[in-house]
Amino acid sequence: MRSKIKNSVFLISKYLGLFAMARWLLRNKVRVLCYHGFTTIDEHLNVPGLFIEPQEFERRMSYLKRKGYKVIGLDQAYQDVSKGVKEKDRVVITIDDGYVSVLRKAAPIMKKYNYPSTLYLTSYFFDKDCPVFTLAAGYMFWKTKQPKADFSLLGIPSLAEFKECDLTKENKRKIAVLINEYGQPLNGNEKRVAILEALGKVLSVDYQQLNKDRLFNLVTKQELRELQQLGVDIQLHTHRHTFPVDYDIALKEIRDNKAAIDPLLNKPMTHFCYPSGVWSERHWQVLSEEEVLTATTCVTGLVDEKSPLFAWPRILDSSRVSQIEFEAEVSGFNELLRMARS
Repeated sequence: MRSKIKNSVFLISKYLGLFAMARWLLRNKVRVLCYHGFTTIDEHLNVPGLFIEPQEFERRMSYLKRKGYKVIGLDQAYQDVSKGVKEKDRVVITIDDGYVSVLRKAAPIMKKYNYPSTLYLTSYFFDKDCPVFTLAAGYMFWKTKQPKADFSLLGIPSLAEFKECDLTKENKRKIAVLINEYGQPLNGNEKRVAILEALGKVLSVDYQQLNKDRLFNLVTKQELRELQQLGVDIQLHTHRHTFPVDYDIALKEIRDNKAAIDPLLNKPMTHFCYPSGVWSERHWQVLSEEEVLTATTCVTGLVDEKSPLFAWPRILDSSRVSQIEFEAEVSGFNELLRMARS
């Protein structure tokens, strides 16, 4: 109900000319869009905040074209902001993580519109024949049709007593958390794959098919080359998708990311995206010493010369965002509302 009311308010505001007014007032700010994955089968139904259907993504790209927005690369945006260049209606497209669907679904659409884009590629699951552990486990819990399951069969100590467990929404959430807590710290990805295979059997969900479909798998080296050929710029996103404020750990995350990806590129990575949007000014020393030029967050907003280079805001888009909400953000209407409230 709240969503319908909000959309109605946006529609009224749009037809009163308030979107156009906001766009003109904020015309010199840069709109940095943020995407993650693009639906291959039904991922957006399971994780609507991370995935968007390709047809919806194309609708967004078509809107930018139709309305005369100028899509530029991240490097160009950095140069413009650093030099104080005033140019209207600039948009940057960024994509986090590096799921295969970026190549299969999004890149051809961006190529169609001749739009440059940036992919922040995390490297732990890069070029591996397995999905991201947490997403695959969560998907299998969402996909199962079973009313009960015996989780003691997984061999995880914290689940030893979960026999003939009712698969209520709350129990699924609780057990998924315990599985992630156990699996994430394990050394060796083979152990996590073994857990996913066992979980698939317990939930009667085909893990092998899930892996074959590559819904939550990252790109391979060959696919990375294909992305570059399609005009996608590759940039930093840590190795293990974590970025603690501890200096040494943060430094290792960036350097491991560089070591895995930089040799495959025609230029070194110099832009960064905070994993999960978690950031602190305590990170900035590491970023500066590693000669990073910009770092993007998941804070909603538009970019100008007053935006800290290591804390650029973005506009998050996904299946959760309606077309009119997207238009409200891109026009700057929501930015004006935020400015009025602050």
